[in-house]
Amino acid sequence: MVSTTVKENGVEGGEVSGLPPGDYSLIGWDVDTTGRRLLDEIFQIAAFAPEVSFSQYVMPFRDLNPAARRRHNIRVVTVGRYRMLKDSRTGKVLKTKSEIFGLSDFIQWLEDIKGNARDGVILVSHEPRKVAAPLLLEALYKYNLLERFSAIVKGFANGYKVAEIKCAKTVHSFSLRTLSRVLLNNEEDLDNAADRARLAFQIVQHLCAGEDHPESNQGSRDGGYSENHGLAEAIRQFTLTVTKEQMELARLKTVLERQNSLRPVFGPLLRLNRRERQRASNLRRILAEAGIDYPMLSATYSKNGKESIAQLLASKLAQAKPKEVDELHELLVGHFDPNSESKTEKSQLNKENRSGIGDVSGSSTPDTTTSSPIKAPSSLGDNTTTDSTNSPQSNTASPQKHSLSTGSVVTIASESVVTLASESTAS
Repeated sequence: MVSTTVKENGVEGGEVSGLPPGDYSLIGWDVDTTGRRLLDEIFQIAAFAPEVSFSQYVMPFRDLNPAARRRHNIRVVTVGRYRMLKDSRTGKVLKTKSEIFGLSDFIQWLEDIKGNARDGVILVSHEPRKVAAPLLLEALYKYNLLERFSAIVKGFANGYKVAEIKCAKTVHSFSLRTLSRVLLNNEEDLDNAADRARLAFQIVQHLCAGEDHPESNQGSRDGGYSENHGLAEAIRQFTLTVTKEQMELARLKTVLERQNSLRPVFGPLLRLNRRERQRASNLRRILAEAGIDYPMLSATYSKNGKESIAQLLASKLAQAKPKEVDELHELLVGHFDPNSESKTEKSQLNKENRSGIGDVSGSSTPDTTTSSPIKAPSSLGDNTTTDSTNSPQSNTASPQKHSLSTGSVVTIASESVVTLASESTAS
């Protein structure tokens, strides 16, 4: 396995564990899933290669979550004793297989399409954050199909990373929808995995067209094979091996365990709106990826209170934004000590500002909020809805409520699993 640093147009794409030079074939692929979490299931798997394609619907054990139903226009219906997938737009019932048979058919198709590529296949998808590969590997492992799959597929490539480097100076968004419109002059619905698999292949083909790779000189092979092999060679430097992806999946599961341990901190914030849940999910992910879990936080706080928490965050979150570190510090201190001095002082300051008791100059300021036609800004921040629970008198609420300062109201997207950001919708 070779480690390289991909750089083009002055943009460095970071270190990539690529494949050694070889005789590979490139295939576009994608999946549709019941959600964006690691425990969600695949309900469609699709792949595309020049002149041939694969698409198979799989009957999941769980229903699609509301976001997935809207994204893919698919829902699970029950007729008598049987569960089926139904297209919400056409009303057509889709032909499905069980997950194990669907995955077996996919591997068989890969074995057939491999053709003359003696070293195997590279699968390319297009997503800002990996969803497809972890879910596929998890499903393959469940049915003991990973060894057979690894004998054919040698690595995964992400077309999004390719576009980030090659299109850095020409476009501002690297989503599948934008690149399809700009590079291919196509406006397509992207709710189906088969369409996204095809576009992932075509975009990489467009971005790597004309690149000269001596390793791909296959004069004795037919033109179609030679072209696909050359494309695979162009994308090889952006490819992670299956072994590397397995290591990433193991790391992801470790992060999941840390996130689950942080429930006492983030659990009470579940009732806030979607935007704030997303912000808090990001904060929780920052802690987990930095190796911080709840036992570590408890042990740290027991040493020297909020000063110890501040030192821990400073040492572990060197790459985080200062605003995120501040939000996490106040959230954690507020959790372990709801009546902390900093929160009390801010609460008193909020009361003074509202009542016009005084300002920094020591002079009194009249309260004009009831007579002014302009609504005074809330001291709780722009992202907080003011109601009876957020009044100044409730700033000393029980430990189950977390009242944060401006810009720091947070919550989480899910308590039990890692949320995998996907571009299934190709926004």
